[in-house]
Amino acid sequence: MGQTKLEDSIVTLTLNLSDRALYDARFEEAKNMVNLSYFKNFKDYKIEHGVLLTVQKLRIDGIANNVFNKRTNHRENLNTLLNFLPDSNKIEDTEVLGQLYFALSQAYRSNNIIDSSLIYHDKSLQIFEDHGNFEKIAEIRAYDTSVKHNMLLQRGDKAKILELIPEYEKEIKARKHYSKYILAYNTRHLAQIYRRQLLDYEKALQLFKWSLELRLEIGFKPYLPASYSSLGDVYMKMGEDKLAIAMYTESCELAEEIGFIRFQSYPNLQIGDIYLNTQKPEKAYKYYLKALKLASKNNFSLGIDQSIERIEKLNTTKYKMH
Repeated sequence: MGQTKLEDSIVTLTLNLSDRALYDARFEEAKNMVNLSYFKNFKDYKIEHGVLLTVQKLRIDGIANNVFNKRTNHRENLNTLLNFLPDSNKIEDTEVLGQLYFALSQAYRSNNIIDSSLIYHDKSLQIFEDHGNFEKIAEIRAYDTSVKHNMLLQRGDKAKILELIPEYEKEIKARKHYSKYILAYNTRHLAQIYRRQLLDYEKALQLFKWSLELRLEIGFKPYLPASYSSLGDVYMKMGEDKLAIAMYTESCELAEEIGFIRFQSYPNLQIGDIYLNTQKPEKAYKYYLKALKLASKNNFSLGIDQSIERIEKLNTTKYKMH
């Protein structure tokens, strides 16, 4: 009995189904669908298939690791992608080659090998520009701005961060018709600047709402807890306690549903802070304790430390709990 032929359409369908599972936060299911060892057994398996399936797997792992607070093995990811390079001349679809190059660019940067990262970045961007693939161009540009943003945050360079505002605005205007996923990403990052650096909470609220609406529209579930939590942060700064609690509650409930470790504890801590600030220590204690239990259950050390710190502080005030 001969091998089943692997059509390009089968791989495309598999990637679409995997994406749908990823959007639903069904990470293991999404990853199992693109198991390369399975597809290699098919007749007419091509290197293009391997690249596309591998890039999807690494994408799933990256998002899942963020959700489950796990470390990504960046060296292993780089080596996995490098395995495709010796036969990359066999890749007939240049846009698939562009995806390999962009993934390599990201992997090299994650390993702090910047020169190689830039080389593959430029190669991938050139391919997608030649093909007029505006969705992939938007993805690369968003990644570039995000990298720059994170570097400036680490340095605490407020002036340079503010210079990113027109850059984000330009990308939002130029790319909004090509990828709602990327648009949600860019609007969220711009909102963070208005919230953290400019303290312009009205503008931050507008952008965070837009980002959330886009994620709801495309059905991207993994980062919804972060979206609702950010709205809670802004409402809390604005003194809108009821709205803040509502957003934090939604964030925590979704986080527990999909297993997003950080946003199981953080929103509860914030709700506790709201109650403490409004002279309701018993309610504050209830939420601090809930945050501690969830962080302990998930072995989330930062959440455990933050919860204990708040409970100890509460016990040393005039609202001492027993």
